[in-house]
Amino acid sequence: MAGERTLIGSAVVPIRFVFFMWLAFTVEFMLGFPLSNYGIQPRTMVGLIGIISAPLLHGGIVHILSNTFPMLFLGMILFYSYHGIANKVFLRCYFFTNVLVWIFARPANHIGASGVVYGLASFLIFYGFFRKDFKSLFISLIVLVLYGSIFYGVLPVNTYISWESHLAGAVVGFFTARQYKNVRV
Repeated sequence: MAGERTLIGSAVVPIRFVFFMWLAFTVEFMLGFPLSNYGIQPRTMVGLIGIISAPLLHGGIVHILSNTFPMLFLGMILFYSYHGIANKVFLRCYFFTNVLVWIFARPANHIGASGVVYGLASFLIFYGFFRKDFKSLFISLIVLVLYGSIFYGVLPVNTYISWESHLAGAVVGFFTARQYKNVRV
């Protein structure tokens, strides 16, 4: 039927996003183009490009793998369970997170999709608690159990990790969940 949700259909956006992450990674590391120089460089004109490019850029294989699986899992949950608002939520987690990093983060080159991952996880966790319906609460608890420890990542413990992206993503996810709590999905 037209408009019917499927798990495969719900994976389209997350798979496309991960494809572009891996394409950028391949171009940079296999072909030697320094794409990761185009991350978010806060409060600089050249750093504005990072608002678009930073989530697609990664510093190594461990970095990209640590974003690939959560992006696929959380993205599929979002697009399957909340298809009516999924595009809006995803775009907010992508752009608003990166804008906040550009405005508030410390001077550094911020790259990686973890800000988006934190945004999706935060949205999925808080959305159920705001909506208070069984399905949303169940999803919240599953994501909390699997990804609840990510909230330690909002603390500045490692200078090589953009905790600012993590914090911005968590904040954007929280406020997006709060804003959409009464929207019919």
